Amino acid sequence: MGIMSSRPLHVSFVCSGNICRSPMGHVILERMVDDAGLGDRVRVSSSGTGDWHVGEHADPRTVAVLAQHGYDGSRHRAREFDPAEFDDIDLVLASDEGHVRTLYRLAPSAHDRSKIRLVREFDPEAVAAGTLETGDPWYGGEEHFTRCFAEVEAACHGILHHVRDQLDGRLAGQLDSERP
Repeated sequence: MGIMSSRPLHVSFVCSGNICRSPMGHVILERMVDDAGLGDRVRVSSSGTGDWHVGEHADPRTVAVLAQHGYDGSRHRAREFDPAEFDDIDLVLASDEGHVRTLYRLAPSAHDRSKIRLVREFDPEAVAAGTLETGDPWYGGEEHFTRCFAEVEAACHGILHHVRDQLDGRLAGQLDSERP
């Protein structure tokens, strides 16, 4: 078994402060991965491009909207993205184009830049509508958090499919290399 296949596939969500958008993705996808029985094969994390909220809980409105839909965001603690993490991350999911630009600047190599995608690229409806950014609900009211949740959850279904395909591809590669 190769080194690639022995470590979990690592998916990381990134937004500005790691208290609204990226914690939603983190909590939702982690639950979907567990429900799919892939918890031992996929690692989900999140962080922010800035350090304003490091160590804090997710925004109370984020925790509330997650709870309304049966997700537990209470354990989340904000952290800042560390460019050294690129080595360990297979897919970096940015909330909006500003985060993509920041992550591109931080990425040590073209290979690392190739790992950066927008969260909503994995939602076919968002792609069809051309709305690939997840708006920051922080300045808005409850309806902004509700919309953000819906956008992120829809994308997470697509992200789960993508992750499954990646794992299947990994397995196929592993089986090829084990053939005599």
